[in-house]
Amino acid sequence: MANTQPHILSVPLPQNAHRWAEEFARQQDNPLKGKQVYLNTLAVYAVHSYLKWLNVETALNQGDSWHRGLRAIFDVADLVLPGVGKLECRPVLPGEVAIVLPPTMTQDRIGYVGVQFSQQLDYVELLGFLPAREMTESPAIVQIAQLQSFDPLFEIIQMRTLLINLRQWVTGIFQPDWQPPELVFANNFRSSSTMTRPSTNSISRAKVINLESQVLLLMQLTPTDSEVFNIRLRIYPGNDSIHLPPDLQLIVLDEAGNTGMEAQARSADDWMQLEFSCQHEEKFSVKIVLGETILMEEFVV
Repeated sequence: MANTQPHILSVPLPQNAHRWAEEFARQQDNPLKGKQVYLNTLAVYAVHSYLKWLNVETALNQGDSWHRGLRAIFDVADLVLPGVGKLECRPVLPGEVAIVLPPTMTQDRIGYVGVQFSQQLDYVELLGFLPAREMTESPAIVQIAQLQSFDPLFEIIQMRTLLINLRQWVTGIFQPDWQPPELVFANNFRSSSTMTRPSTNSISRAKVINLESQVLLLMQLTPTDSEVFNIRLRIYPGNDSIHLPPDLQLIVLDEAGNTGMEAQARSADDWMQLEFSCQHEEKFSVKIVLGETILMEEFVV
C-alpha cells in the first residue's frame, strides 16, 4: 500500500467490495443514483480495508452509507470508528481537484478522506485526510491540495479512545471498570447507606479508586431537554471505612486543564460531591488526589 507521493496509499478493491457496491446500486431508482452509491460504497470499503490492515477498529455496517433507506435519500459515504466518530470517505474522479461535500451531510464528522479511483476500479488511492476542525470554506469544499497525511487521523483516534464518552452511557455502552453502583457498593455497607438515589432519567455508574486508601467514585449523568448534561460526582469511603481519608481532593478541570471546581475532605466526612453542567462535545477531566498519589479520568459529553 504505497505510492511515490508521501501520503498517497494504494488500496486494492476485492471482489466482495464490488459485490456490496453492486447490490446497493441495484436498489436505487435510476442509474445516476446507482453510480453515486456504487462509488460511495467502494470508497467507504477501501478506507475500512486500510484501517483494518492497521488494526484500527471500524464498524462498516453501522454507518449511514450501509443503511438502505438513508443511502437512497442522501449522498452518504461515512465510516464509523467505534468510540471515535465518523469518517467521510469521498470519491474523487480523474481530473477533479476538489471535493464538494453534500449539503445534507451531517456535521458530526471527525474528518474527510479523499479516495481516487482507477479506471478499472480494481484499486483506489487514498489521497489523504483533512480534520474537520480545519474545514474553512463554505459551502464545504475540500481542495485535494489541502489533504494531509493520515498522522492527524491516528492522533485523533488515540486521543478519543482515551476519553470516556458519556454519550455512550445514554445508549447503554459502558467501560468495563464503570459498574452499576449497587455492585460497587455491595460490600461497602456504610457507603451504600448514604448513597443518593438517582432521578428517573439519570444514568449512574461507579468505580473503585485505589489511592493510598480505597475510595468509591460515583458519577450520575442527567440529560436535560437541551444539549446540556447535568453531572454529579460523589466520592465515598471504601473498604467499609467510616470516613473519607483527610485531605482527599476531588477536582474538575476544563479542556485547557484549568481548575473549574474542587472539594477537599475533612476529618469526619463520609462523602463529598461536586455538581456541574456540560454541553455537547465539551471535555473535562476529573482529578483525585491523596498525598502523592494522583488519578485522572478524562471525559467528553
